[in-house]
Amino acid sequence: MTTRMTAQRLSRLIAQGDVPAVRDALDAQPRLVSTPVERNGQGGWTPLHLAVAAGHAPVVSQLVAAGADVSARTEGGRTPLHVALQHAPDLVDLLRSLGAPVDAATAAFLGDTDRLAGELDGGARLTDLTADVDLLTWAAYGGSPPAVRLLLDRGADPDSGALHAAAWACRPEVVTILLAAGAQVDRRDTDTGRTPLHAAVAAGPERGDAVAVVRLLLAAGADVNATTSDGASPLDISRVSAARRRAEATGQTTGHDELTELLVTAGATN
Repeated sequence: MTTRMTAQRLSRLIAQGDVPAVRDALDAQPRLVSTPVERNGQGGWTPLHLAVAAGHAPVVSQLVAAGADVSARTEGGRTPLHVALQHAPDLVDLLRSLGAPVDAATAAFLGDTDRLAGELDGGARLTDLTADVDLLTWAAYGGSPPAVRLLLDRGADPDSGALHAAAWACRPEVVTILLAAGAQVDRRDTDTGRTPLHAAVAAGPERGDAVAVVRLLLAAGADVNATTSDGASPLDISRVSAARRRAEATGQTTGHDELTELLVTAGATN
């Protein structure tokens, strides 16, 4: 007895990166290429969104070849390219080559200041209401100082959450620009209670120059003992990461140990 292919089953095949199985599923049920499912409580996630989030380039190409809409939006307003910017930057070039449109948010992330200025001149809002993220945050996460400066010159709020994004992405130059523009160094994320310092420590040296970002935040007066909504301090996060990385490195010290020492030197006690 043959099991009927459904959108949920296709989603699991996509998550596994099973190219032959995805191809067979779409051959049997072509309509599934555009059938959305719910992800993390949000509807409108097409198979292409899911493949991008999973980072499976061959599946992405296969879905587009089968007719997937590169401009489709989730209920939260995210296109597949938006998902790539946030979860799989390595897929950005692929999606653009497949026809994904570059909007203001994407231009901000990529640092395409000419395109960004054109979008703003054409009426694009500094806060992308459809994607629920402001353009300055996209630029900060992408690490583009020129785009950050352009948006600040156009009136973007430096305290919109962009500092968290720059800290998480370990972008020292952008962090410097935002702090100079008035971003609050201890601004808390409304959902998690994390400050930019938490974000930088959690990102760690794997994502970039976390040490430089932590130094900048501490020099700007960041509360080294601030705690998240669930009670975690930057030192807690750093110690857990350091212990995990030491185990992986057979006892050798890592960049996380340097972060821990930096926090303790700055007065971290919990």
